[in-house]
Amino acid sequence: MAEAEVFIASVKRCLESPEFLLDFYGFFMDASEEVRRKFANTDFKKQTRVLADSFWAMSVAAQGPRTSAAWGDLPRLAARHSRKDLDIPPHLYDTWLDCLIQAVRKHDNLFSTEVEAAWRSNLAPSIEYMRSKY
Repeated sequence: MAEAEVFIASVKRCLESPEFLLDFYGFFMDASEEVRRKFANTDFKKQTRVLADSFWAMSVAAQGPRTSAAWGDLPRLAARHSRKDLDIPPHLYDTWLDCLIQAVRKHDNLFSTEVEAAWRSNLAPSIEYMRSKY
């Protein structure tokens, strides 16, 4: 199975669990005081819907050139997370991804090193883009 297919299958399994994104945000908030400060005023009900939708966009973006339509929303997201707006520093993306993998490990009953690699690989291009626009 191709890495993108492994990622998409895992996303589907994880999103079947209503607690998946709540657990992720719990892990993320517990990760550091800096994270708690940055996300103190976040509407997590809304944020969980946005994050679930973004997995699909990031997966498609990972498979296509930066000129593809899948990359279309990333400039807006990057601007929103940049130092000029929400001020999410680049190092927090590592924490974000590690906490996400922790939640995947908990909620994907087929979790494996292959599944983890698929998540990391599929999210890496979008994360790197976000970091580059900080």
